[in-house]
Amino acid sequence: MKKTLLSTLTALTLISTSALYADEITDQMTEALKAYQDKDYKGAMDELKFITAQLQKMDAAENQKLLPEPLEGWQMKEGDSGGQAMMSMLGGGGTSMQAIYTKEKESIEMQIMANSPMISMLSMSISNPALMAADPTATPFRYKKNKGVKKKDGKNTEITLLISGQIMIQVKGSNLKDDAVLEEYLDQIDIKELKNSLL
Repeated sequence: MKKTLLSTLTALTLISTSALYADEITDQMTEALKAYQDKDYKGAMDELKFITAQLQKMDAAENQKLLPEPLEGWQMKEGDSGGQAMMSMLGGGGTSMQAIYTKEKESIEMQIMANSPMISMLSMSISNPALMAADPTATPFRYKKNKGVKKKDGKNTEITLLISGQIMIQVKGSNLKDDAVLEEYLDQIDIKELKNSLL
Protein backbone atom coordinates (compact mmCIF):
# COMPACT_ATOMS: atom_id res chain seq x y z
CA MET A 1 0.00 0.00 0.00
CA LYS A 2 2.73 2.46 1.05
CA LYS A 3 4.83 1.48 -1.96
CA THR A 4 1.91 2.10 -4.31
CA LEU A 5 1.19 5.45 -2.68
CA LEU A 6 4.85 6.48 -3.01
CA SER A 7 4.88 5.49 -6.70
CA THR A 8 1.77 7.55 -7.33
CA LEU A 9 3.12 10.57 -5.49
CA THR A 10 6.49 10.35 -7.25
CA ALA A 11 4.82 10.23 -10.67
CA LEU A 12 2.60 13.20 -9.82
CA THR A 13 5.57 15.18 -8.54
CA LEU A 14 7.50 14.58 -11.76
CA ILE A 15 4.54 15.94 -13.70
CA SER A 16 4.29 18.97 -11.44
CA THR A 17 7.91 20.01 -12.13
CA SER A 18 6.84 21.26 -15.57
CA ALA A 19 5.85 24.95 -15.65
CA LEU A 20 3.05 23.91 -17.97
CA TYR A 21 1.28 22.28 -15.04
CA ALA A 22 1.98 24.97 -12.45
CA ASP A 23 -1.48 25.38 -10.91
CA GLU A 24 -3.62 24.45 -7.92
CA ILE A 25 -3.35 20.74 -8.67
CA THR A 26 0.45 20.74 -8.59
CA ASP A 27 0.28 22.54 -5.24
CA GLN A 28 -1.90 19.71 -3.94
CA MET A 29 0.61 17.18 -5.31
CA THR A 30 3.32 18.86 -3.28
CA GLU A 31 1.13 18.76 -0.17
CA ALA A 32 0.38 15.07 -0.77
CA LEU A 33 4.06 14.22 -1.07
CA LYS A 34 4.88 16.22 2.05
CA ALA A 35 2.14 14.41 3.99
CA TYR A 36 3.53 11.07 2.81
CA GLN A 37 7.07 11.99 3.83
CA ASP A 38 5.70 12.97 7.26
CA LYS A 39 4.04 9.51 7.39
CA ASP A 40 0.62 11.18 7.40
CA TYR A 41 -0.82 8.58 5.05
CA LYS A 42 -4.46 9.57 5.57
CA GLY A 43 -3.57 13.17 4.81
CA ALA A 44 -1.72 12.09 1.67
CA MET A 45 -4.73 10.04 0.52
CA ASP A 46 -7.09 12.96 1.18
CA GLU A 47 -4.91 15.17 -1.00
CA LEU A 48 -4.92 12.53 -3.75
CA LYS A 49 -8.72 12.34 -3.58
CA PHE A 50 -8.87 16.09 -4.12
CA ILE A 51 -6.48 15.83 -7.08
CA THR A 52 -8.54 12.99 -8.58
CA ALA A 53 -11.78 14.97 -8.24
CA GLN A 54 -10.22 18.01 -9.91
CA LEU A 55 -8.82 15.93 -12.77
CA GLN A 56 -12.22 14.31 -13.27
CA LYS A 57 -13.78 17.75 -13.63
CA MET A 58 -11.12 18.77 -16.14
CA ASP A 59 -11.61 15.56 -18.10
CA ALA A 60 -15.38 16.07 -18.10
CA ALA A 61 -14.91 19.63 -19.41
CA GLU A 62 -12.76 18.27 -22.25
CA ASN A 63 -15.41 15.65 -23.03
CA GLN A 64 -18.02 18.40 -23.43
CA LYS A 65 -16.11 19.41 -26.57
CA LEU A 66 -17.18 16.12 -28.16
CA LEU A 67 -20.74 17.42 -28.37
CA PRO A 68 -21.65 18.92 -31.75
CA GLU A 69 -21.90 22.64 -32.36
CA PRO A 70 -25.44 23.98 -32.95
CA LEU A 71 -26.79 23.87 -36.47
CA GLU A 72 -27.46 27.16 -38.24
CA GLY A 73 -30.24 29.06 -36.49
CA TRP A 74 -29.98 26.99 -33.30
CA GLN A 75 -28.67 28.00 -29.87
CA MET A 76 -26.65 25.68 -27.61
CA LYS A 77 -26.57 25.43 -23.85
CA GLU A 78 -24.05 23.00 -22.39
CA GLY A 79 -24.95 20.69 -19.54
CA ASP A 80 -22.99 20.16 -16.34
CA SER A 81 -19.33 19.55 -17.22
CA GLY A 82 -18.96 17.91 -13.83
CA GLY A 83 -21.21 15.07 -14.86
CA GLN A 84 -18.44 12.50 -14.90
CA ALA A 85 -17.29 13.37 -11.39
CA MET A 86 -20.87 13.34 -10.14
CA MET A 87 -21.53 9.88 -11.57
CA SER A 88 -18.41 8.56 -9.90
CA MET A 89 -19.47 10.03 -6.57
CA LEU A 90 -22.86 8.36 -6.87
CA GLY A 91 -21.20 5.05 -7.58
CA GLY A 92 -22.59 4.78 -11.09
CA GLY A 93 -19.21 5.05 -12.77
CA GLY A 94 -18.77 6.01 -16.38
CA THR A 95 -18.77 9.33 -18.22
CA SER A 96 -21.69 11.55 -19.10
CA MET A 97 -22.10 14.83 -20.98
CA GLN A 98 -25.08 16.71 -22.32
CA ALA A 99 -26.24 19.79 -24.17
CA ILE A 100 -29.54 21.43 -25.11
CA TYR A 101 -30.15 23.02 -28.51
CA THR A 102 -33.05 25.39 -29.08
CA LYS A 103 -34.63 27.15 -32.03
CA GLU A 104 -37.76 29.17 -31.29
CA LYS A 105 -40.16 26.58 -29.77
CA GLU A 106 -38.11 23.59 -30.94
CA SER A 107 -35.78 21.91 -28.48
CA ILE A 108 -33.26 19.07 -28.67
CA GLU A 109 -31.50 17.51 -25.71
CA MET A 110 -28.42 15.41 -26.45
CA GLN A 111 -26.73 13.13 -23.95
CA ILE A 112 -23.65 10.97 -24.46
CA MET A 113 -22.79 8.35 -21.88
CA ALA A 114 -19.94 5.83 -21.78
CA ASN A 115 -18.89 2.88 -19.63
CA SER A 116 -21.98 3.02 -17.44
CA PRO A 117 -24.04 0.10 -16.07
CA MET A 118 -27.09 1.82 -17.58
CA ILE A 119 -25.76 1.00 -21.04
CA SER A 120 -26.01 -2.73 -20.34
CA MET A 121 -29.72 -2.26 -19.64
CA LEU A 122 -30.11 -0.37 -22.91
CA SER A 123 -28.29 -3.12 -24.80
CA MET A 124 -30.70 -5.71 -23.42
CA SER A 125 -33.68 -3.62 -24.46
CA ILE A 126 -32.39 -3.11 -28.01
CA SER A 127 -31.50 -6.78 -28.40
CA ASN A 128 -34.85 -8.05 -27.09
CA PRO A 129 -37.71 -7.50 -29.59
CA ALA A 130 -40.27 -8.43 -26.93
CA LEU A 131 -39.17 -5.58 -24.66
CA MET A 132 -39.27 -3.11 -27.54
CA ALA A 133 -42.70 -4.36 -28.66
CA ALA A 134 -44.05 -3.54 -25.20
CA ASP A 135 -43.67 0.17 -26.03
CA PRO A 136 -46.03 1.14 -28.88
CA THR A 137 -44.04 4.32 -29.58
CA ALA A 138 -40.73 2.44 -30.09
CA THR A 139 -39.31 1.05 -33.33
CA PRO A 140 -35.86 -0.43 -34.15
CA PHE A 141 -33.47 2.15 -35.57
CA ARG A 142 -30.10 1.99 -37.30
CA TYR A 143 -27.61 4.76 -37.85
CA LYS A 144 -24.39 4.00 -39.75
CA LYS A 145 -24.59 0.31 -38.75
CA ASN A 146 -25.17 1.21 -35.10
CA LYS A 147 -28.26 -0.29 -33.48
CA GLY A 148 -30.74 1.78 -31.58
CA VAL A 149 -34.36 2.59 -30.91
CA LYS A 150 -36.56 5.45 -32.07
CA LYS A 151 -39.59 6.63 -30.12
CA LYS A 152 -42.09 9.02 -31.64
CA ASP A 153 -45.06 10.69 -29.97
CA GLY A 154 -46.55 13.52 -32.01
CA LYS A 155 -43.95 16.29 -32.37
CA ASN A 156 -41.69 14.64 -29.79
CA THR A 157 -39.06 12.19 -31.01
CA GLU A 158 -36.30 10.36 -29.19
CA ILE A 159 -33.42 8.42 -30.76
CA THR A 160 -31.10 6.28 -28.66
CA LEU A 161 -28.02 4.65 -30.18
CA LEU A 162 -25.55 2.11 -28.87
CA ILE A 163 -21.96 2.54 -30.10
CA SER A 164 -19.50 -0.36 -29.70
CA GLY A 165 -21.59 -1.70 -26.85
CA GLN A 166 -20.14 0.89 -24.44
CA ILE A 167 -21.30 4.32 -25.61
CA MET A 168 -24.88 5.59 -25.63
CA ILE A 169 -25.95 8.59 -27.68
CA GLN A 170 -29.44 9.91 -27.05
CA VAL A 171 -31.17 12.84 -28.75
CA LYS A 172 -34.60 13.97 -27.60
CA GLY A 173 -36.52 16.42 -29.72
CA SER A 174 -39.55 18.40 -28.54
CA ASN A 175 -41.99 20.37 -30.72
CA LEU A 176 -39.96 19.50 -33.82
CA LYS A 177 -41.19 20.66 -37.20
CA ASP A 178 -39.19 17.83 -38.80
CA ASP A 179 -37.51 15.11 -36.74
CA ALA A 180 -34.91 14.65 -39.52
CA VAL A 181 -32.97 17.36 -37.67
CA LEU A 182 -32.09 14.75 -35.03
CA GLU A 183 -30.06 12.82 -37.59
CA GLU A 184 -28.45 16.08 -38.73
CA TYR A 185 -27.14 16.49 -35.20
CA LEU A 186 -25.97 12.87 -35.15
CA ASP A 187 -24.11 13.57 -38.39
CA GLN A 188 -22.12 16.28 -36.58
CA ILE A 189 -20.67 13.79 -34.08
CA ASP A 190 -17.23 12.40 -34.83
CA ILE A 191 -17.85 8.76 -33.85
CA LYS A 192 -14.20 7.82 -34.25
CA GLU A 193 -13.05 10.62 -31.95
CA LEU A 194 -15.80 9.70 -29.52
CA LYS A 195 -14.46 6.14 -29.27
CA ASN A 196 -10.85 7.28 -28.93
CA SER A 197 -11.73 9.71 -26.14
CA LEU A 198 -14.19 7.63 -24.14
CA LEU A 199 -13.16 4.00 -24.55
